Amino acid sequence: MFVLNRVQSINNIFRQVNLIKNALENNYPLKRWLHDHLTLAILGENLSFPYVWLRDNCQCEMCFHQSARSRILDWSNFDLDVKPRDVVRDENSLQVTWTDGHKSKFDLNWLKFRSFTADNQQRYNEAIYKPKKITWSGEQFQKICTKHEYDEILNSDKGLYNWLLKLSTYGVALIQNTPNSETAIDSIVERIGFTKRTHYGVKFIVQHVANTSNVAYLSSNLQMHTDLPYYEYCPGANLLHCLVQTKSLGGENLLSDGHFIAEHIKENYPDQYKLLTEVEVEWSDIGTEDKNDFFKLYRAPVICLDKHGAVTRINFSIPQRGSHFPGTIDMVKPWYEAHRLFLALNHRFSAKFKTKEGDILAFDNIRLLHGRNAYEDNNDNVRKLIGAYVDWDEIYSRLRCLKIKLKSEDTVY
Repeated sequence: MFVLNRVQSINNIFRQVNLIKNALENNYPLKRWLHDHLTLAILGENLSFPYVWLRDNCQCEMCFHQSARSRILDWSNFDLDVKPRDVVRDENSLQVTWTDGHKSKFDLNWLKFRSFTADNQQRYNEAIYKPKKITWSGEQFQKICTKHEYDEILNSDKGLYNWLLKLSTYGVALIQNTPNSETAIDSIVERIGFTKRTHYGVKFIVQHVANTSNVAYLSSNLQMHTDLPYYEYCPGANLLHCLVQTKSLGGENLLSDGHFIAEHIKENYPDQYKLLTEVEVEWSDIGTEDKNDFFKLYRAPVICLDKHGAVTRINFSIPQRGSHFPGTIDMVKPWYEAHRLFLALNHRFSAKFKTKEGDILAFDNIRLLHGRNAYEDNNDNVRKLIGAYVDWDEIYSRLRCLKIKLKSEDTVY
């Protein structure tokens, strides 16, 4: 082992000597070659790019398949200690010749778009990865809930983009003047991608059913909740087309921004926030739909966080919260108190409104809680909604495609 380490050290010395020699021969500053990254001035910014990242992202036809937009570089022979032998820059591009003789060429705007500064990374995240979410309370609802025309979404890429962007940003957006047809919602979904099928079907009908498998299909008060928290891959967005609205008192929708509530609890009730983000809950749905038996279980906290502490998903449904408590007995009472606080704050900061016939209410199902006040049907007026789910993977995918098409983002690929 001692001999091997000495050989590796000698090899490293020779490598450094060769780098210095190459730098001197090509009149490049020594510091450029003695580190493991290349620093360039691009549009007024000094940006650094690791050698290993540059080589891994070579865009030539030997390393990257253009039509598949996929890396085909043979990683079984990849050198993590790869170094440049020569660097040539012109006004718009950078060409690197590596020590093994391979040549890579990069567009400077392409590099800047992928640079490692915090500001540029944030710009990339918001422009391409996911739009920034903006939280709201109920008193702001009329301002943030934008209205969009059904025909414009179907016939205009700009109309589709604007609707999806608002839905992504605020978690809710309304479509108006939808044809009075049970299939009208299909055309909206097809503009995005395809539906998220569940054990309730490709689509679902929301109206009063006495012997139902789901309490949402009753005309009584529907408590605030997120749909299907018992799915590990929970439907991302909910689209509800109002075909027939009740003429009775009641039937108003309730919506609240779970991200706003989470921020409020974190700031004002840190102990309860800890319980709501750490204690797992068992969510369940058991029954039969269209002669298909189901028994769904999933465990997750009410407020799910990523490694940065950002909220990724809200789970909440009193009917779909199972009777098994996965935590210890001493957690039970404090967790119930935190649970009650969460529900109370969602009511306190909720918005109440009533959709009209022809409206499609679209909202983020893993962010917003929704509910409905009780109503009464009669022989001449039976409230009826057609619902469908769409995964956020499909929505974000469509948004990115539209952004490239409409904004001419030619540095994305």
